[in-house]
Amino acid sequence: MTADAPSDVDVYHLPRGGTIVRTSAGLVQFGAPPETIKDSLGLGLGVPTIYVLPSSWFSRRRGMTCAELEFPAYYNYFLHGRKLLAVCDDDGRRRLHAILREALLGPERYDQVVRDFDASVPVEARPNLPAECEFFRAGAGGPDGVQIDDMVDCRLYDASGCALVGEGVEIRRIASADGAPAWRLVDGGRVLAEVEDVEPPPPAPLRVSRIAPRVPFSPPAFGVTVLGSSHGFDPGGKTTGFVLWINRRGVLVDPPCDATDILAAAGVPPHQVDAVILTHCHADHDSGVFQKVLEEGRVSLYTTPTILGSFLRKWIAITGESEERLRRLFVFRPVTIGAPHRINGGEFRFFYALHSIPTVGFECWFGGKSMVYSSDTLYQPERIESMHKAGVLTAARRDSLLDFPWHHSLVIHEAGVPPIHTPATQLAQLPPEVKQRLRLIHIAESDLPEGQGLSLARTGFENTIDLPVAEPRHAEALEVLDALASIELFRNFNVTRCREFLTISRREIHAPSSLIIGQGEPGDRFYIIVAGEAVVVKDGVVVKTYRGGDFFGETALVTGAPRSADVRAKTELVLLAVDKYDFLSFLRGTDLVAALVRLAKNRDLPSWDVMGENPVLRVLSAAQKTQLQAVLEHVPVQSGQELWKQGAPPDAAWLLDTAMAEWVDATGAVVRLQRGALLCDFDAILRPRAYETTARIVHAGDVYRAPAAAMRQFLENNPGVQLALAGSQFVD
Repeated sequence: MTADAPSDVDVYHLPRGGTIVRTSAGLVQFGAPPETIKDSLGLGLGVPTIYVLPSSWFSRRRGMTCAELEFPAYYNYFLHGRKLLAVCDDDGRRRLHAILREALLGPERYDQVVRDFDASVPVEARPNLPAECEFFRAGAGGPDGVQIDDMVDCRLYDASGCALVGEGVEIRRIASADGAPAWRLVDGGRVLAEVEDVEPPPPAPLRVSRIAPRVPFSPPAFGVTVLGSSHGFDPGGKTTGFVLWINRRGVLVDPPCDATDILAAAGVPPHQVDAVILTHCHADHDSGVFQKVLEEGRVSLYTTPTILGSFLRKWIAITGESEERLRRLFVFRPVTIGAPHRINGGEFRFFYALHSIPTVGFECWFGGKSMVYSSDTLYQPERIESMHKAGVLTAARRDSLLDFPWHHSLVIHEAGVPPIHTPATQLAQLPPEVKQRLRLIHIAESDLPEGQGLSLARTGFENTIDLPVAEPRHAEALEVLDALASIELFRNFNVTRCREFLTISRREIHAPSSLIIGQGEPGDRFYIIVAGEAVVVKDGVVVKTYRGGDFFGETALVTGAPRSADVRAKTELVLLAVDKYDFLSFLRGTDLVAALVRLAKNRDLPSWDVMGENPVLRVLSAAQKTQLQAVLEHVPVQSGQELWKQGAPPDAAWLLDTAMAEWVDATGAVVRLQRGALLCDFDAILRPRAYETTARIVHAGDVYRAPAAAMRQFLENNPGVQLALAGSQFVD
């Protein structure tokens, strides 16, 4: 956010987004992206008690909330016994209460919780989740337990767009010079600042590079990369989350904010981490989930139906989207307590932890080694026993909590702030042989007890915990099949074709700066990148970068033309190579030849540059742009030609190249569109309905046309693009 203010007014622009202004009523923060509480604490300001919520609560560009008040509310209430004041409209108050309902109190109803358990789990061994959550809530507040209104007050704008937040301190909604939403902060009749209501900036490279490796990362067959090990109030530590590697593929567990950027900086392609485990719906555990869901491809989300319900209700309030639309963005894999689950070849067993809202932990076995993740939980035998005596826990539930599986090869256990987390002093009492296998998370390094034999889980790819296992059977075949499946064009091949690809591909390793193919040379091979990065250089100019899961070299093979550019290894490069005639034989009998010819044509045309002029398409990955290039048809259009007319169903999406168009709504209002504009009723593409508008060409030229079926498939495969285009008929 930007702010205009007199020189004697204290204004602080937070690195993660948001602006703080000092007033006579205290610090006022405009906007609240995740973890900005760490920024204000790091600046020595403390945590504001007044927050002005933005006009848009969800950044589709970043895939994250811009109104994260959970941790500011927790900090102010539980540490200082004071309320937070949120400035918003009446709809904002409703949405904020819905979010805090799930995060603070848990679900309002548990009538379907039986779905979470396998029939083999005795009823007496199942947790009474409402009673456990109520126990923690009652212990944190007055006679009736802590309530949302104990923690947060909402100050609503009046009819003139003004909210009074202190004596003589007003927040006024205004429009900036360019018409964008903004606020004017007035204190005692004096204008202290005018703050623009804008989306948070991208993550700072320093914060991402702090734990990213300097060379592309090679995952272990079984192990853990910790992305963050601290808690939500630690300004010097990253919030807890990690990647569990099984068969060299990743499962993202409780992804912290910007986890996807950290993985990208490490050279880990999105398809290599295509599953997420969500343990519960506190902001320090779910804030990065949608960033991963919206990144590239459709991810599998593992949690219980009860926790998924909380997650959806919370993020419906954040995004303003319907449950139906949010469910379409990922593949839900329901977790059943008491039953085994297979993810990437590892065996998982989930359990309900003891926490203030429904929370799962899990055990995982692979290749003769194992690990356990406690998630957020209270492991304190005296307290557990007292909860049993109070009737909150059955004897079987008590015994299961006391019998935590400390025997695993790796134990990742939280050590947060009591009374809803496990005190580190309790873990210090464990036997030495357990502490050797124990790594603590959810604790600041400065809070780690000295001389107790406890170890913090170290963050960063260079500190990846490798649990050595024998190389799994068919490891090389799995690598080839994973590479093949990473390419959307090849993903639906049958077993026979996959077997054929195993026989014709071979693994190659190239050193940095190596020339893989040369401009002007005849085409002799097709390549898929398994790991590393390559650059495409045309006439001496770098035009694009390819990473794991991207492919190249097909153009010369399907067209017979010479190589159109150099491709060089930017880092050490692991490739799968297929000779020309094997590749052409592999494609025979499929419709891929036509798709690759279109791709080759579009790669020679300026389609990449045209996509770069569209605000949604320009941020697509190389793999996503390649998917589009494979379906786009470059066609000429004439002035007056209708792209669609009112009452007609959508038959295509249109990307303007040299042609110009106009969009006319039902009232006759006209919008002129030019190069880079993308036109279509994107909601109607997914759920067919007739247009209520008209779009026509007003200046002859060329356009790129994507047939409706192909565009529908692209949107289904790329949830982030789907959400970014939702509700639109054009994006320019």
